[in-house]
Amino acid sequence: MFSRSLRCEKGSIYPVSAVFFLSALILMSHAVTVYIIQYKTYDSLENLHRHATIQLLKEIAQHKIPE
Repeated sequence: MFSRSLRCEKGSIYPVSAVFFLSALILMSHAVTVYIIQYKTYDSLENLHRHATIQLLKEIAQHKIPE
């Protein structure tokens, strides 16, 4: 029955289009997930660098170390 629907042009368009759209949806979901992970990583590294800089400035101010 499935092979019979593939012989007819009208019947074969629906499964092919469904596979295409599901593949595109999976690919887009993967790309968004990778972007979110990368954004969170860079954001956490930036926060860590900012906190380290603030900590160094506090230590310099407390010890009054000349630059």
